[in-house]
Amino acid sequence: MEFCYHCTRFGFCRNRVARLVTNKELCNPDIIRDIRAHAYSLFIPYTGWHEYTVNLYRDYRGWICGPDGMEVLLDIDVFEADNIAYWFRAFCCTPCPNDIAPYVREEARERVRVLATILRAHNPKLALMWGVRAANDNEKI
Repeated sequence: MEFCYHCTRFGFCRNRVARLVTNKELCNPDIIRDIRAHAYSLFIPYTGWHEYTVNLYRDYRGWICGPDGMEVLLDIDVFEADNIAYWFRAFCCTPCPNDIAPYVREEARERVRVLATILRAHNPKLALMWGVRAANDNEKI
Protein backbone atom coordinates (compact mmCIF):
# COMPACT_ATOMS: atom_id res chain seq x y z
CA MET A 1 0.00 0.00 0.00
CA GLU A 2 1.41 3.35 -1.03
CA PHE A 3 1.13 6.32 1.31
CA CYS A 4 0.43 9.87 0.29
CA TYR A 5 2.93 12.55 1.22
CA HIS A 6 1.18 13.40 4.50
CA CYS A 7 0.84 9.78 5.63
CA THR A 8 4.46 9.00 4.76
CA ARG A 9 5.48 11.77 7.11
CA PHE A 10 3.51 10.19 9.98
CA GLY A 11 4.42 6.59 9.14
CA PHE A 12 0.78 5.41 9.12
CA CYS A 13 -2.42 6.26 7.27
CA ARG A 14 -4.48 8.80 9.17
CA ASN A 15 -7.61 7.68 7.34
CA ARG A 16 -7.35 4.02 8.38
CA VAL A 17 -8.90 3.85 11.84
CA ALA A 18 -9.95 0.90 13.98
CA ARG A 19 -12.09 1.35 17.08
CA LEU A 20 -10.97 -0.09 20.38
CA VAL A 21 -13.27 -2.87 21.59
CA THR A 22 -15.42 -1.48 24.41
CA ASN A 23 -16.55 -3.01 27.70
CA LYS A 24 -20.12 -3.11 26.36
CA GLU A 25 -18.95 -5.21 23.41
CA LEU A 26 -17.03 -7.53 25.73
CA CYS A 27 -20.24 -8.16 27.69
CA ASN A 28 -22.23 -9.13 24.58
CA PRO A 29 -22.23 -12.93 24.14
CA ASP A 30 -23.01 -12.66 20.41
CA ILE A 31 -19.93 -10.53 19.81
CA ILE A 32 -17.73 -12.88 21.83
CA ARG A 33 -19.14 -15.83 19.87
CA ASP A 34 -18.37 -14.08 16.57
CA ILE A 35 -14.83 -13.12 17.65
CA ARG A 36 -14.13 -16.71 18.62
CA ALA A 37 -15.67 -18.01 15.39
CA HIS A 38 -13.53 -15.62 13.35
CA ALA A 39 -10.38 -16.65 15.21
CA TYR A 40 -11.28 -20.33 14.80
CA SER A 41 -11.83 -19.85 11.05
CA LEU A 42 -8.25 -18.63 10.60
CA PHE A 43 -6.92 -22.17 11.31
CA ILE A 44 -3.87 -20.95 13.20
CA PRO A 45 -2.40 -23.48 15.64
CA TYR A 46 -2.51 -22.42 19.26
CA THR A 47 1.28 -22.31 19.40
CA GLY A 48 1.34 -19.69 16.61
CA TRP A 49 -1.33 -17.30 17.86
CA HIS A 50 0.99 -15.14 19.95
CA GLU A 51 3.34 -14.44 17.05
CA TYR A 52 0.43 -14.01 14.62
CA THR A 53 -1.26 -11.42 16.86
CA VAL A 54 1.91 -9.43 17.47
CA ASN A 55 2.73 -9.45 13.74
CA LEU A 56 -0.76 -8.27 12.79
CA TYR A 57 -0.47 -5.35 15.19
CA ARG A 58 3.04 -4.51 14.02
CA ASP A 59 1.98 -4.51 10.36
CA TYR A 60 -1.22 -2.49 10.84
CA ARG A 61 -0.87 0.69 8.77
CA GLY A 62 -3.49 2.72 10.60
CA TRP A 63 -4.22 3.76 14.17
CA ILE A 64 -6.48 2.60 17.01
CA CYS A 65 -9.13 5.04 18.18
CA GLY A 66 -10.20 5.03 21.81
CA PRO A 67 -13.64 6.03 23.10
CA ASP A 68 -12.50 9.64 23.47
CA GLY A 69 -11.33 9.84 19.84
CA MET A 70 -7.67 9.85 20.77
CA GLU A 71 -5.06 7.34 19.63
CA VAL A 72 -4.63 4.27 21.80
CA LEU A 73 -1.52 2.10 21.89
CA LEU A 74 -2.42 -1.49 22.67
CA ASP A 75 -0.58 -3.22 25.49
CA ILE A 76 0.73 -6.39 23.85
CA ASP A 77 2.29 -7.36 27.19
CA VAL A 78 -1.05 -8.93 28.17
CA PHE A 79 0.07 -11.87 26.02
CA GLU A 80 3.40 -12.18 27.86
CA ALA A 81 2.14 -14.64 30.43
CA ASP A 82 3.16 -18.16 31.30
CA ASN A 83 1.31 -20.72 29.21
CA ILE A 84 -0.38 -18.09 27.02
CA ALA A 85 -0.52 -20.66 24.22
CA TYR A 86 -3.07 -22.62 26.27
CA TRP A 87 -5.23 -19.52 26.63
CA PHE A 88 -5.12 -19.10 22.86
CA ARG A 89 -6.04 -22.77 22.50
CA ALA A 90 -9.09 -22.31 24.72
CA PHE A 91 -10.23 -19.00 23.21
CA CYS A 92 -9.19 -19.10 19.55
CA CYS A 93 -8.81 -22.74 18.62
CA THR A 94 -12.01 -24.27 19.96
CA PRO A 95 -15.45 -23.62 18.48
CA CYS A 96 -18.06 -22.12 20.76
CA PRO A 97 -21.07 -24.44 21.17
CA ASN A 98 -24.42 -22.98 20.09
CA ASP A 99 -26.18 -23.84 23.34
CA ILE A 100 -23.74 -21.91 25.53
CA ALA A 101 -23.63 -18.14 26.02
CA PRO A 102 -19.91 -17.27 25.98
CA TYR A 103 -18.53 -14.70 28.38
CA VAL A 104 -15.17 -13.20 29.19
CA ARG A 105 -13.75 -13.64 32.66
CA GLU A 106 -12.43 -10.52 34.35
CA GLU A 107 -8.86 -11.84 34.27
CA ALA A 108 -8.97 -12.25 30.49
CA ARG A 109 -10.87 -9.07 29.62
CA GLU A 110 -7.83 -7.07 28.47
CA ARG A 111 -6.46 -10.00 26.48
CA VAL A 112 -9.73 -10.34 24.61
CA ARG A 113 -9.95 -6.58 24.11
CA VAL A 114 -6.47 -6.43 22.57
CA LEU A 115 -6.98 -9.55 20.45
CA ALA A 116 -10.40 -8.44 19.19
CA THR A 117 -9.17 -4.93 18.42
CA ILE A 118 -6.28 -6.31 16.38
CA LEU A 119 -8.59 -8.69 14.52
CA ARG A 120 -11.02 -5.82 13.90
CA ALA A 121 -8.22 -3.62 12.57
CA HIS A 122 -7.03 -6.39 10.27
CA ASN A 123 -10.48 -7.12 8.80
CA PRO A 124 -12.84 -4.20 9.50
CA LYS A 125 -15.56 -5.20 7.02
CA LEU A 126 -16.03 -8.59 8.62
CA ALA A 127 -15.91 -7.10 12.10
CA LEU A 128 -18.86 -4.83 11.30
CA MET A 129 -21.07 -7.91 11.52
CA TRP A 130 -19.82 -9.12 14.89
CA GLY A 131 -22.82 -9.40 17.18
CA VAL A 132 -25.38 -8.67 14.46
CA ARG A 133 -28.17 -11.22 14.25
CA ALA A 134 -30.92 -11.35 11.65
CA ALA A 135 -34.46 -10.92 12.88
CA ASN A 136 -36.57 -13.97 12.12
CA ASP A 137 -40.19 -12.97 11.70
CA ASN A 138 -41.21 -16.45 10.57
CA GLU A 139 -41.15 -18.08 13.99
CA LYS A 140 -44.38 -19.23 15.61
CA ILE A 141 -45.51 -17.09 18.49
